[in-house]
Formats: sequence, structure tokens, C-alpha cells
Amino acid sequence: MARAIGFIGLGAMGKPMALNLIKKGFSLWVYDILPEKMKPLLAQGARACGSGQEVAVNCPVIITILPAPPEVRAAVFGEKGVREGIKPGATLIEMSTIDPLTSREVAQALAAKEASMLDAPVARGVPAAESGTLSIFVGGEKKVFEACLEILKAMGTDIFHVGNVGCGHVVKMVNNLILGGTMALLSEALVLGVKAGVKPPLLHEALCQGSAGSFALKNQVGQSVMKGIFEEGRFSLDYMMKDIGLALETGQNLHVPLPFGALAMQVYESARAAGKSKKYYPVVITQWEELTGVKVRSEGL
Repeated sequence: MARAIGFIGLGAMGKPMALNLIKKGFSLWVYDILPEKMKPLLAQGARACGSGQEVAVNCPVIITILPAPPEVRAAVFGEKGVREGIKPGATLIEMSTIDPLTSREVAQALAAKEASMLDAPVARGVPAAESGTLSIFVGGEKKVFEACLEILKAMGTDIFHVGNVGCGHVVKMVNNLILGGTMALLSEALVLGVKAGVKPPLLHEALCQGSAGSFALKNQVGQSVMKGIFEEGRFSLDYMMKDIGLALETGQNLHVPLPFGALAMQVYESARAAGKSKKYYPVVITQWEELTGVKVRSEGL
């Protein structure tokens, strides 16, 4: 495939996304501040870069997927960052989960260099990143979106153009506010059900088929909580708190009260205070389990 793509950020999500681009025939130039993270990509034919600037100099399309707004700002505005190397007509596809204000600030800075930007955060987690079945929420000019659609389809199956620059990050922020709040409520509700006498597998199966069924109940509870798997290296409790925090900050800026989001934040804060911040975020249920003496697990575990 003709176009070279730059890829910055090769963590739990970025690595499989970049590998899927290679599998689809794209030529990749990669960079991560931790050089060892580039090795699996280099083994598949990617080229290593020493900075974001070098990536931008060589690629008409650059993808970034980084932990939070400070890392995005550093990658774009920092010394030897993307802004220093990006060329007129190039496009940055920013796929991190950040606030819309930062997103629009980056887009404005790149516009001054005659480059464009799409904000395209992703949902569904690491398994979907590995299988190329991510959901992607995209903000930006329609013509830029259409020009990059083939690239996005190499990483995801459900791709939504949701408005102008920043709107993709708005949708992702709202998505994770809902997800975080749902998991907090599921935690207390499921523990109540088990404490009241229903066996966890029966409770989970029945709820999945009822009006309370949700993605979080089926996947996060079914594949993590029920199996007691809260390993590090997935979407951590720290990351969930970062995302809820972005929503609370945006709500404050826009004068939108978010009382349930604020309460969910305190629920996660209790788990972080207990030393669970690096664990997969459904670990929050263990706070209720420890208080009540029951566990929401499949039988035999």
C-alpha cells in the first residue's frame, strides 16, 4: 500500500493497532519514548524513528495514541515533537482519550502549519485492538475523514464521524463516564444480589438477559469479575479515574452538573486508596466484596 503512516505510542492499545496496520499492508514509521516497545513492530517490518519530529517528516499521516493530555502535548508541542516536523497537507489522527479542549488546541496549532487533524479515540479495549474490531469516534472535516477512512478501517469495524474536531473526544469522554459509572453501580448491585442468596453465575446470566443487561455486565463482569481476573496491563483503575476526571473538568467548564460522575469518582478513589490503582478497573468490585464477605465469582473458583 502506498502511503507511509507514522505511529507514536506503542502501549497496550497502540501496539496491536499498529500491528494491524502492518497486516493490512501499510508502511509504518514508529516511535515510542521507550525504545524496547518498538521492537515487536520492527520485527514486522516497521521503521524506527528517534522522535515525533522524525515521524512527521517522513509520513503524510501520523497517528498518536498516548495515556493522557500531558503526553499528547509533549508529543506534539515538545522538543522534536510532531509540530516541528509536520508538513503542509499532512494529517494527524489523534486517538488518545483526552479532553476536547486539548484536542482543539492541537488542531489549531497544526492548522497554522497547513496540516489537518482528526480526533479519533477508540472503544472496546485491548481485545478489540488486537482483533481489529475497535469502535472509533471521529471528529474533523468530512473530506479529511473520508481520506483517512481506509486507515481507520484497518483498526476498527464501527467507525463514526461525529462532528468537527474535538467531537470524537467528547463522545469517548461521555462513553467512559457511562462505563465507569455503570461498573461502579454494577459492583454494589451484584454484591447485594449474592449477599441476598443468589449464586453469582445464575445472577449474572439472568441479568444479562434482562433489562439491566449492558456491555459492562456481559464483558467486564463476565470476563473479569466472574473469573477473578484483574491483572495489570489492561485499562487500569488509574486510567478510568483519569477519564472520569476529564468529564468532571469539562462539566465544570460548561456548567453541567455531574453528581453521579462525581460519586463514581469517589468509589474508584476508595479502591485506589486500597492500593488497587494499577489493576484492571473492574477491581473496584472487590471493595464491596471485602466489606460484605462475599465474592461475585463463577462456581469452582
